[in-house]
Amino acid sequence: MNGTPTRRLTCCVCGEPCQGRQWWNRDTGYGLCQACGDTITLTHGAAEAEDMAGKRGVHWDIKDDKP
Repeated sequence: MNGTPTRRLTCCVCGEPCQGRQWWNRDTGYGLCQACGDTITLTHGAAEAEDMAGKRGVHWDIKDDKP
């Protein structure tokens, strides 16, 4: 989808491993797992989750890409 391969990252919220693409506003090697992304989206809104970790489906919660 994005052209950049996904990689194994560490969730910046819970510390669990996750698959995603690096977001410019995160320390290298950190991203957002789907569970934490869902919680942030529910409690703070989709814009907050995007500001924090990039676009859902591109940077985190990727459904159609293999590592």
